[in-house]
Amino acid sequence: MNKVLIIKTSWYKDYIDDMSKIAREYLSNNFSIDEYIVPGSLELAAFAKNRMSKNEDEYIGVFFIGVIVRGETSHYDLISNQCFRDIGRLSLEYPNISIINNVICVDDKEQLIKRFQENTKNNVKGLIALINEKSC
Repeated sequence: MNKVLIIKTSWYKDYIDDMSKIAREYLSNNFSIDEYIVPGSLELAAFAKNRMSKNEDEYIGVFFIGVIVRGETSHYDLISNQCFRDIGRLSLEYPNISIINNVICVDDKEQLIKRFQENTKNNVKGLIALINEKSC
């Protein structure tokens, strides 16, 4: 089946919604989409694993959407490192499923505004290319 799982965070809702809209625009012509919201970036990989393990052959791709903005504490480093580690590990556990991490880590909202649209476009195009490569 040609189904893609989009999992997005609830933080920075306006940006996340725009990123989700971009992803759906690119994906909806060729794929059906299941989309879910999780509380934050730490929950992304675990939720994806839950959905994929319950539906082993249902998904050919996963697209993660999130935003992590640096604050005044080490929280940013802890969250971004663990989020990326967990998504990377998930890619290794499910090598036949194309997985793209579109969690954008920035120092401030100005960087986010400059990057979120272009990064999302590039990453969703990357997901489509990876799906096509793995289907050969």
